[in-house]
Amino acid sequence: MRALMALVLMTGAQAGDIERGRALVEDRTQSLCLLCHALHSAGDANQGNLAPPLETVAALSPKELRSRIADMRRFNPATVMPPFRATDGLRDVAPAWAGRAVLTEQQLDDIVAYLGTLAKR
Repeated sequence: MRALMALVLMTGAQAGDIERGRALVEDRTQSLCLLCHALHSAGDANQGNLAPPLETVAALSPKELRSRIADMRRFNPATVMPPFRATDGLRDVAPAWAGRAVLTEQQLDDIVAYLGTLAKR
């Protein structure tokens, strides 16, 4: 809990909201998580299978999970996962999105809060 509060203070965001995070993960117009990921290992025909199920990556610490969503290129330069909080080094960006991150800090915190509820225990 202390680590989460420290992260909140560092980013200036508020603690993540699980319901807002769930809505963002399920939103196929904004986060697009379910285009590549399924929520659970069992899969779902309406969810992706390109990347690991979200319940498995949710086992990471909130800090690790947040870092990977923000910019997975730091961990795997060849990743196909978009950098949701970075704008540098991108090509072919639509003019409306040039210089803008896909998610706000608060939205990122909300997604991390929700994904924490999916972790296999």
